[in-house]
Amino acid sequence: MVPEINLLPSLEKKKSAPTLIYVLLIILVGLVLGYMIFLYIQAKGDLLQLNTQEVELSSQRDQLQLELDVNKQTNKGSLEQSVQFVEKISYPVTPLIDEMQALLPEQTYLRKYAFSENQIEMTSDFESMAAISKYLDKLLASPFFSDVQVSTIDNFDVTGGKAEEVIAQDKFKEIPRYSVTITLAIDTIYLAGGRAS
Repeated sequence: MVPEINLLPSLEKKKSAPTLIYVLLIILVGLVLGYMIFLYIQAKGDLLQLNTQEVELSSQRDQLQLELDVNKQTNKGSLEQSVQFVEKISYPVTPLIDEMQALLPEQTYLRKYAFSENQIEMTSDFESMAAISKYLDKLLASPFFSDVQVSTIDNFDVTGGKAEEVIAQDKFKEIPRYSVTITLAIDTIYLAGGRAS
């Protein structure tokens, strides 16, 4: 028998543990890389959404700023106009009412009055045409009024509108009463430095 002698080194494969470690390391790096790519894509989507919101909010801010500027200009004009209107029309009314009532003759009643920018419209009840004439003279002499105009003169029934038949003789026993509407132009210069009420 011939002995076999093998002088060649043995070619057996050795199983090594580092291969398993390399595979695990590659899987771990793949997972981390996949997670990083996922975060990048999500951040890119959020960035696009935030840019869109920024553009919308910026345009909304510009629009609101424009409305605010317009409202400031409108309110400023309105406020200035209001102040001018009040300063133009503002005058003390108590001296005027006192003057109108003080000049009324006896048995005469001031029924109503209305103020406008520079005049008063008043309605009074008088007993006679002579009383109306005297009252108009007193108003014209008053320093509070620059002009006096009679708008209407109406007579009215003193009995209160009762529907009774009146005999012709009894009809002349009652003196007719007159309701007069007068427009008075206010003398604003005198009223500005006028007497206190």
